[in-house]
Amino acid sequence: MTMRDRSPLPPQSAGQSHSPRERHGRHDPAKHEWTAGDIKFGWLVGASVVLAGSLVIGVIMWGSAALMGVFGGVLLGLPMLTLYGVPVAIAAASALRRVNSEAIHLLVFAALGAIGGGITALLAQGIVAGWALAPSTVILGATTAVIARAVAHDTASRTRGSGNL
Repeated sequence: MTMRDRSPLPPQSAGQSHSPRERHGRHDPAKHEWTAGDIKFGWLVGASVVLAGSLVIGVIMWGSAALMGVFGGVLLGLPMLTLYGVPVAIAAASALRRVNSEAIHLLVFAALGAIGGGITALLAQGIVAGWALAPSTVILGATTAVIARAVAHDTASRTRGSGNL
């Protein structure tokens, strides 16, 4: 009587491989490689965080006129996310591809997001009291970058990465 192979993977036929690169294309999120879909998904997550955070800022600063915060998020936050956040995320993700530590990735994204929040406060100078918004926009920028990066990376890892083998 022979022992049956109890591997969780189906039997491998000739010429077939179970490596993430061959099963899911050349981009393996476990190796910190990204696709345009990862960036798009990160933008959607980031946009949600910007709008929710803007509502919170609106409630804190203006109380009953909380929609002013959402207006600010739409007017300043979403364009900043698109024009600054996306290119910076692509550059940072590409530059950090060889860095294995997820903590370093998140720290870099937090710093870059904080810079984006500071730039947003500078741009708000002519619209509202921009310096009054500086602490909250810096925090919101860092939070947005970290959440968008973490959720996009986790989703990519679960759907097409090594954890899905």
